Amino acid sequence: MHRRDLILTLSAAALAACSREQSKTENEPPQSQAAIADPAAVIRPLYDRYMAPDAQFPPLEDQAPWSQAMRAHLLTMMARSQATGEPILDFDPFVNAQDYQLSNLSVSTDGVVENSHAAVRAAFDNAGARTEVVYDLIWEAGGWKVDNIRGDGWDLRQIAAAPGAP
Repeated sequence: MHRRDLILTLSAAALAACSREQSKTENEPPQSQAAIADPAAVIRPLYDRYMAPDAQFPPLEDQAPWSQAMRAHLLTMMARSQATGEPILDFDPFVNAQDYQLSNLSVSTDGVVENSHAAVRAAFDNAGARTEVVYDLIWEAGGWKVDNIRGDGWDLRQIAAAPGAP
């Protein structure tokens, strides 16, 4: 084998090896810190505004990192509410109440299937009454997104998606 042929052969082998490694990397799910982080870390900051005096609250669709589907349900619900002039959601789902005075907050992951779905529980005292809210999260667009919020006797997805509500 001539020197030129040897160089071409080695170059082709190196290029093929790099292509296989790049293809393998592109097809694997990302293994960033967010991918392996505790999903509760997404929910904890949602309560910061409830602990601050004179907190400003953005519209509901901007209050959490919603999944695409849940965000669409919320926007549709708010459009129906505006069209009828009646509230469909008459309480704050993050605190399961209309008013709040929170203390003793704890947020913990109940279960997780990595890069798929998770359940996170927020427990707190609201004006002295113990309250729990459960968040269903899905892995979407490289991070955990809130796909539903549930409390005792209510389910935000069902409320938002209910046709003809109120």
